[in-house]
Amino acid sequence: MKSSNNKPLFERKNRAESETQTVRKKLITFPMLLSETQAYVAKHYASTLYESDKSEMVKQYIKQYVIDNNYYVDGCILSDVVDSIYIEMAEYSFLTPYLKSKEIEELNINAWDDIAVHPIGGKPFKLQEHFSSPQHAIDIMRRLLHNNKLVFDESRPIVTGYLDGNIRITATHPIVVGEHIGVSASIRIVNPQKITREQFIESDTCTADMHSFLKDCFIYGISQCYAGGTGSGKTTFMADIMSFYPDHKRLITIEKSVREFDLRKFDENGNVINNVIHMVTRDSDDPNRNVTIMNLLTAGLTMHPEGLVVAEMKNEESWEAQEASRTGHTVLTTTHASSTQGIYTRLATLCLQKYSNVPFPIIIRLVCEAFPIAIFMKQLEDGKRHLMEIAECSYRDGDQYDIRPLWTYEVRNQYRDDVGKVCIDGGFVRRNVVSDGLKKRLLENGMPQNLVNKYANDGKEGVINVS
Repeated sequence: MKSSNNKPLFERKNRAESETQTVRKKLITFPMLLSETQAYVAKHYASTLYESDKSEMVKQYIKQYVIDNNYYVDGCILSDVVDSIYIEMAEYSFLTPYLKSKEIEELNINAWDDIAVHPIGGKPFKLQEHFSSPQHAIDIMRRLLHNNKLVFDESRPIVTGYLDGNIRITATHPIVVGEHIGVSASIRIVNPQKITREQFIESDTCTADMHSFLKDCFIYGISQCYAGGTGSGKTTFMADIMSFYPDHKRLITIEKSVREFDLRKFDENGNVINNVIHMVTRDSDDPNRNVTIMNLLTAGLTMHPEGLVVAEMKNEESWEAQEASRTGHTVLTTTHASSTQGIYTRLATLCLQKYSNVPFPIIIRLVCEAFPIAIFMKQLEDGKRHLMEIAECSYRDGDQYDIRPLWTYEVRNQYRDDVGKVCIDGGFVRRNVVSDGLKKRLLENGMPQNLVNKYANDGKEGVINVS
């Protein structure tokens, strides 16, 4: 009798073995598989777990463990399971792709099960994904802070750290926000963007004349202070203004922990053609190793800079910055204020942290003299960023000073279109010319007469008095 199965014996044997293996595969939930694999890899390969150049090796260990135990996760292919286990063990769980994205500027963790994402130029949205538990959130946060070797527990419940040089993390422990919350954190992702003058003008961030004015003021020795909220575009715009600084002049930039500026220029042979030094602070639990903005500013002033950039002033370094500006250095900086008027009281308040016994009117006079030009930037509801105002400040008397608006952005109408998108109808208005005092300073600093006339002769004179 002829067999109904006429395939060769070895093929039938292999198929039978394959079917047997399929039957023997074990269904397992992902959390259980993660727990088992994590324990296995930690026990046998802990030394390679966090080494960046060993990631493929660790993934191979994970894959082999899954295969050897005949595990499978319902609905998932093996490669996806391996990748998911790896990012949970050696990376940052579901946060990993967002941390690597060039389209994300901030992640706000309100609780272990409540995470909001702020895309660049878009509206925030809530993630459907979240941590598996409060403890899971704590574990991932500790891993994020691992590179800084920072303690994150009840002895230090509020921690600020950095990841890969461009991600700032401020995390709060459960003893502050509650055990049921797990962790609350703000993760700021700095993706330096090189935007050209033409792009700023095309995107309605400013006009050509506004950009030229700020660029020329910086080149000819007029210090400026930028204000605006997080994400308003201060750093990006300031970096473009700095890119026009003459190559033969020495420029020093000082930033807090994360370097955003990259102003070095190269010729066709790779040789540096300008004179720029970038310095960054260093946080440490050891006071002897802590490098502050104040330290760098003090050191920078001994290095004979002609231009000095302090990325943001938050503390007593404001005193040294205004002193530097008033003694012949051109200073660009930013601070948190809600208007050009508010810049000067903000800077004066910060200066008081250094010398609290100096009368407030004297400090106001000093910061007005130090920073003649104030710029306020804002991101409006339609997502567009604008220089809302460029103003000139001059000290008057006591704690009073005059704000002369040079350009302003005026919102004429705001509405929603057919699909609910916010639309804003507005535009820039030239309000005033520069004062005689600023005109004199620009001429003394070498600005050509025809260029001074461009900013001194167009527009209508006027001031706003501020007390």
